[in-house]
Amino acid sequence: MIAQWTPDQIPNLQGKTAIVTGGNSGVGYYTTLELAKHGANVIIGSRDIKRGEDAIFKMKQTAPHIQVSVHQLNLAELQSVRHFANIMTKNLSGIDILINNAGIMSVPTRELTVDGFEMHLGTNHLGHFALTGLLLPLIQTINGRIVTVSALSSQMGNIDFSDLNMDKKYRPIAGYNRSKLANILFARELNRRVKHKNVTSIAVHPGTSPTRISRNTPSGLKGSAQLLMKLLGTTPDVSAWPSLIAATDDKVTGENYIGLRMNPFKDKTPVLVDFPKKSLDLQLAEKLWSVSEKLTDVHYQF
Repeated sequence: MIAQWTPDQIPNLQGKTAIVTGGNSGVGYYTTLELAKHGANVIIGSRDIKRGEDAIFKMKQTAPHIQVSVHQLNLAELQSVRHFANIMTKNLSGIDILINNAGIMSVPTRELTVDGFEMHLGTNHLGHFALTGLLLPLIQTINGRIVTVSALSSQMGNIDFSDLNMDKKYRPIAGYNRSKLANILFARELNRRVKHKNVTSIAVHPGTSPTRISRNTPSGLKGSAQLLMKLLGTTPDVSAWPSLIAATDDKVTGENYIGLRMNPFKDKTPVLVDFPKKSLDLQLAEKLWSVSEKLTDVHYQF
C-alpha cells in the first residue's frame, strides 16, 4: 500500500478542495504545496495572515500555477474557529480533504487559551475538535477524508480528566504529549462514529523534523533533542508524506496509523505503525469526546 511511496504517486486532485491548518510553515507547508501541485485548491488556516501570504508567495516561486489561499484561523480561540468555519460554509460546496496539522509544543510556562483551556490541549486538540465538527457537513457531502497529525511522543501521553488545565502540576512536554494522545483518540473515535457516512478519519505522525514547533524545547533538553534529530530526523518535506498518503490514497483507512520509519540505519520511508496502547481505549476515547463537546460547545451531527 505505501511501500516506497513518494509524492509522485499522488493522483490528479483537480477539482478537489483541501484545508490544511498551519499550512504556512514546517510540515504543513510541504503538505499544502504537494496537494496544490497535484491540482487541489488548498486553503491554509493560519493564525498569522502575513506568514500565510509569504508562504504562498514562496510556493509560487516553484509552482506558479497552484491554487492556494489563506484565511485567519487561531485554534486557541473558539470564536476564531467558528468564524473560519462560517467563511468556509458560505464559500464552499464541499471539502474533500481536511488536514488537522497545526500545533504548538512545549510552551515554557503554563498558559491558557482565550477560552480558558491549557494551551497544548486547547490548541492541538480542542481547536481541531471544534473545527472538524463545524466543517463536518461540508466533508460528508463528497466522501471526504480527515487527517489528524499526532506525534511519536503520544505514547507517553496521559489524560487526567481531574486536572485538564494542569493547575496542580504543569510540565511542558507532558502537556504536549497529552494533546498528541488526544489527537489519536479523537481521530479513531471520529472514524468509529462516521463509518458508512462518507467520511474517513485517519491519524498520522510525521516522525521527527526540525521545524518551528520545536522552538520551545527546554534548554536542558536541546542537546539530546539535537542528537535525536540527527539520528532519526527527517526534513519537513518528507515528514509531510504520511499526511499526504492518508489524504490521497483510497486504500488507507481509519484502521491504519501511518508514520515514518524511525530506524536510523534505514531510509526514512512511510510505514504502517502500531497505535499507542492508550489510544485503543474505547472508554477513554468516548469520555474525551464527551468532555470535548462540552468544553467547545460543538456537538457533532452525523
